[in-house]
Amino acid sequence: MKLEKGNVWVEMNQEELSRLRIIKFAKVLLIVVVALILGVAIFTFFRIRVNAKRALREAKDIRMALRSADIEMYAESKSIYNPERKNGIEDTVEEKVNSLVEVDGQYRITSYSKKNHELTGMTYRKGDYFVTFKKSGDNLEWKVDYLFNVYIFYEDDVAVD
Repeated sequence: MKLEKGNVWVEMNQEELSRLRIIKFAKVLLIVVVALILGVAIFTFFRIRVNAKRALREAKDIRMALRSADIEMYAESKSIYNPERKNGIEDTVEEKVNSLVEVDGQYRITSYSKKNHELTGMTYRKGDYFVTFKKSGDNLEWKVDYLFNVYIFYEDDVAVD
């Protein structure tokens, strides 16, 4: 259908074309934003997973170094475990472990079997990763947690007179 006035026809087409361009641009922009959000989410997931595996590998290396130190200490009728210390580790053990493996995080012995002379529990923390080791019988359990800080709350202590 043609309009009688040529100017009105051109104006309607320009308005329609402008509206279609805006809709097309909005669709492209929406697709790009969704793709970026998905890309960041997938990248973050794999980064956390790779770093978790690295923390687990380091914890396993520390456990092997502790077992080696325990064998040396057994020959001296001593143990790597000292329940009176905060981290559960005897003084000389840390030096032996550090000579065998490079430790980037903090580890502590949580349980030890004096009867079997073996490490039965240990934790290792590196950054936001927390690795827990438990041994019961022949079963070994390794658990890797990612610590996610939700918020920090600071409060002033107000003295009431």
